[in-house]
Amino acid sequence: MPGILRTVAHNKDHPKPIKIFEAGDIAILDDKKDVGAKNLRQLAALYCGANAGFEIIHGLVDRVMEMNGIPFVSSGDISGYYIERSDEPEFLAGRQARIVYKGKQIGIFGIVHPEVLNNFDIPDPCSFVELNIESLL
Repeated sequence: MPGILRTVAHNKDHPKPIKIFEAGDIAILDDKKDVGAKNLRQLAALYCGANAGFEIIHGLVDRVMEMNGIPFVSSGDISGYYIERSDEPEFLAGRQARIVYKGKQIGIFGIVHPEVLNNFDIPDPCSFVELNIESLL
């Protein structure tokens, strides 16, 4: 999220909406690995404009899953994916969700908290998604 927000901050004077995505590896700590970390392939996308674009980011999540042949299922069903409420500080309360696939959280999306946007000097509301695409393979 910080990398994409920095990019938006440097381009905030461009016409809105700004739609940006990035796919790549991230390193996370993992005591089970001999080097103490492992890489995960992630997809991140952000929508920044006059409105928050929550439905746009939610639609992107649905489209990524549809294109990978993964059905939307009811909560608790491990044959596909579903979304459930989350409570992460970088997003607005009540306007965020986690993505659960085969019983495991693989991503999160929501409207970026105004305090986070202020830290990057971004005046417009933004919505953001981060998804572990490695888990879809």
